[in-house]
Amino acid sequence: MSDHLVISDVTMEFPVPGGVFTALKNVNLKINKGEFVSIIGHSGCGKSTVLNIVAGLYQASRGGVILNGREVNEPGPDRAVVFQNHSLLPWLTAYENVELAVNSVFKGKKTKAESDEWIKHNLELVHMEHAMHKRPSEISGGMKQRVGIARALAMEPEVLLLDEPLGA
Repeated sequence: MSDHLVISDVTMEFPVPGGVFTALKNVNLKINKGEFVSIIGHSGCGKSTVLNIVAGLYQASRGGVILNGREVNEPGPDRAVVFQNHSLLPWLTAYENVELAVNSVFKGKKTKAESDEWIKHNLELVHMEHAMHKRPSEISGGMKQRVGIARALAMEPEVLLLDEPLGA
């Protein structure tokens, strides 16, 4: 099996008053397609930083990430992130939050009916079909996280990054 995701000699430094804080130093990891990997460590050890670099939200100070033979330099639909705190748009319903991602990723590839069915399917996967017409302010924190998971799954990403979505 070939390497699907490669993290190569990743170092991440952040400027701080009086110098530099090294959050990650020479991190290396190879992940095959279909593997499930957990990064475990104490608070502040750099787990989220690794995920943000893989997601393309941060650029490593040194080293890099390769996904399917291509360097990761920015966010893309091939990588979906579910964060610790929900990132739903508050003026949209649960359905509309998932729909926004589906329309962005599958624009011109799914009919309106196919998109509707796909959105509902993903909300059903996380048992949120009953609340699809509710806005984030009308549902609990755990329910918001489940909508975020549905949105990420609906994108059919190559890599699904979960930053403790059920830990908050």
